[in-house]
Amino acid sequence: MRLVHLFLFLSILLITACDIKVKTPGSSGTEVTKIRNKIELEEKELKVSQAYLQFEDGKLVPEDNKIELKQSVKLKLLMEGWKKESDKVYIGATETITTNDGQTVLKTEDLFADYPDGVKAEDASVISLSAVITGIDKLYDYFLVSFHVWDKKGKGEIKGSYKLYLK
Repeated sequence: MRLVHLFLFLSILLITACDIKVKTPGSSGTEVTKIRNKIELEEKELKVSQAYLQFEDGKLVPEDNKIELKQSVKLKLLMEGWKKESDKVYIGATETITTNDGQTVLKTEDLFADYPDGVKAEDASVISLSAVITGIDKLYDYFLVSFHVWDKKGKGEIKGSYKLYLK
């Protein structure tokens, strides 16, 4: 917890409704998953069609994942496969940020704990997890952002990570 004074990370979870399907047919007629920013994913029953990083102003984070200090970055996951109950889904999500030398600077609890009655199923097609690096005590090679999104009523889950580099 001593790093709490040196680091302040804001973690915001947003759910955005998406009415447009963004899957692209591949040459064999199968759907292609679009993953940017070297995001690593493990899927179990939930399926991600797109995963990318975006700044608050809507611009995409460059492929090298270099950001400015205090610049908010959103992980966008376009996904499906939730178990529906009365047109609602029950989402869980956590996020952990560690330095390249293994120091944990942020570890969240369930970011959906305030939604015990679930959310509208159509709102769960896009999940956004945001983080801001607001201060450092020394130079680090990178920050590893690990995330876990799961279906509280089903067996589906997504685990993954990506690295952020300061300019």
